Amino acid sequence: MKELWVKIEAYFNSMKAPRLWEWIVLGVLVVIPFLSYFYGDTLSIVNYEVNFMGAIKNYGGWTSYFEYIKYLVESDPFGFGSQNYAYATYDFPMYIVLGIWGIPLWILYGSKGLDVNEYYISKIYGKSVLLVALVVSAVLVYSICKELEVSDDHAKWGAFLFASSMSVFTAIGINGQTDILGIPFILLGLRAYIRHRKIRFMVWFAIAVMFKMYAFFIFAPLLLISEKKLWKIGVDVIAVWALKFVQALIFDPQSPAMLIKQQFENDIYNRLTANRIPFVNGDVPVVLVMAVILCVYCYLHKEIESEDEFRKYAVWLPAVAMIFLFVSFESSSYWYLHLCPYLSIMLVYNTSNMKNNVLFETIGLVAITLSNYGSRPWAFEIYGCHKMLLEKIFGDYNEVQEVFLLDDFAHRVSIVKYVGALNVVFVVLLLVFAWMNSPEKIDYVSGKPVRGYAYARLLLNAAVAYIPLLLFVYNLVFLK
Repeated sequence: MKELWVKIEAYFNSMKAPRLWEWIVLGVLVVIPFLSYFYGDTLSIVNYEVNFMGAIKNYGGWTSYFEYIKYLVESDPFGFGSQNYAYATYDFPMYIVLGIWGIPLWILYGSKGLDVNEYYISKIYGKSVLLVALVVSAVLVYSICKELEVSDDHAKWGAFLFASSMSVFTAIGINGQTDILGIPFILLGLRAYIRHRKIRFMVWFAIAVMFKMYAFFIFAPLLLISEKKLWKIGVDVIAVWALKFVQALIFDPQSPAMLIKQQFENDIYNRLTANRIPFVNGDVPVVLVMAVILCVYCYLHKEIESEDEFRKYAVWLPAVAMIFLFVSFESSSYWYLHLCPYLSIMLVYNTSNMKNNVLFETIGLVAITLSNYGSRPWAFEIYGCHKMLLEKIFGDYNEVQEVFLLDDFAHRVSIVKYVGALNVVFVVLLLVFAWMNSPEKIDYVSGKPVRGYAYARLLLNAAVAYIPLLLFVYNLVFLK
């Protein structure tokens, strides 16, 4: 027995990278909720995919895409039900990616007048673009870690830690949202920045801001820490928004569909700036105050002289920018995914403080996930399993007379009661994480084992993420 324990201890203290079977286990844990949930917004996303070709074939070409989607929402010409559609409110590059991925859906279903959301395999294929983006993002996390000159084993653990993040389970596995699609472009931009390739840095971030404007919250501090000439800063900022200007030339901003898109963007901005600090006779938005403080700090910072210091700031600033952003307003549950790449990189970059970093990152994201279970249970509710994998195995929850929902669970175990406390845990732990990993505190120790921390983190993240799935099974096994 003692010999077995010694072998187990030696395994967990091993410096080696995750093995193939460990990646397979992680993949299975992520894929099970992915196959078992079809969130309401995912319904619209799959329709965005198939109707890209629909716009080209049936409605005057790709430049008519926004108007075509508006027509589908308001007219439901195919009789699939208006609930299948949502107005096109992203910028156009998002629809290019979705449209290219949706070509097979158009060929097999859309061109034949079939409802793509009536078939399990087509829904899974439509969602699987998110898994592709996740894999690409994990590879880029590994590549960035290598640029930071961490060991190959630690770089692979960085990718593993990212792919096993709490928000990966919820944002991709359950919510099935498109936030992951823009993350590869941000990571490509960050890698180019670390390599001092200014043009590529600009190009990748110009694309990234078209997927989610959060990318600009990362771009601005990175630019200001390395560039001090105001005219160059102005030119670079204009350049990174160049595709926005091009889009405005292609799609008439005053068209009905684009006005709807602009209203949606205004709603998002108002949501971002809803939390405000009283000031004189008015108030100022917390998120902008914190963003400007970070930008001013970067601009006033002395010129970085060493490559080691440059790399430390290149990792710390994106993490701080996203932390400042997400502690400043009430985010949707799936937006927290934007924290995960930079926190995961830091876990294997500042290995001298790995224990506390893993603890604070894990508990912080678990806390905000539980808070979301209490404050917005509908985003994770068991009815998202309708017609998906678990329903095919265990049956339809509609057959249960008194369904025990996630909302009921959240009230039963007092999650709803402690939502505020959970939010405090998230805010405090993430802000302390930013402080603990400031550039002067980053110290890479090459021989630090990761496996034990990664296992504990994965088990806790999976356990919390699986609560809605287990509730679905509970209803069908014990309450039917």
